[in-house]
Amino acid sequence: MRNYHMTKANRRVAPVLAQILFLGILCLFGCLPGNKPPQLTEQYAIEYAPPAVYNNGTPLPYTIRIERFSAAQAYNNQSMTYRPEPYKLASYDYHRWRVMPGDMVTDHFVRDLRNSGMFAGVFSYRESESTRFVLEGGVEEFLEVDEQREGRAVLCLNVALIDTTQTEITKRLIFQKKYRHEEPIKEQTPVSLTQGMSASMKRLSDEIMRDIYASIHRLSK
Repeated sequence: MRNYHMTKANRRVAPVLAQILFLGILCLFGCLPGNKPPQLTEQYAIEYAPPAVYNNGTPLPYTIRIERFSAAQAYNNQSMTYRPEPYKLASYDYHRWRVMPGDMVTDHFVRDLRNSGMFAGVFSYRESESTRFVLEGGVEEFLEVDEQREGRAVLCLNVALIDTTQTEITKRLIFQKKYRHEEPIKEQTPVSLTQGMSASMKRLSDEIMRDIYASIHRLSK
């Protein structure tokens, strides 16, 4: 009699367990009615026309290599970071930079310097050519700063120009300088941040190239 009642109870429980298992499988694979597909992450990259040429058509008779820019740890990732208030950092959900900020800055500056025609040759850190001059740099700030309903794309770079033909450190370092620009943005959105960061990068690339040309031009006199 005991075995009969246990079997009958099991028969009543089995369909319930089967339904629970089926629903669990549906939840696992996201097949329940009304479930939304996973949201895709959108990727962004800065874009701008290279700055104008300032060498009057006569390149300097030297070569230069651009080392890979480092980045402060707070920005050494692909998150689109913004500061909604002092001491607080956040990032846009489902929106990321296409590449790391340090690499993005490096690639654009190599492109800009090559486009300028200022040097006989411009090489990146990926190339093995020996050059007289080397530019090293780091990204200290790469974010959107929001204050009083206004946003700004903030870019801060620290660069150093080195003459590899000199042995004394005081003579090897031609200059070391910090460059910073805040570009107002229309909206506090990933698109506006990208537009503002593009304008900031163009502005600083222009300033850095002017200083490089002026510094090396003085050495060649």
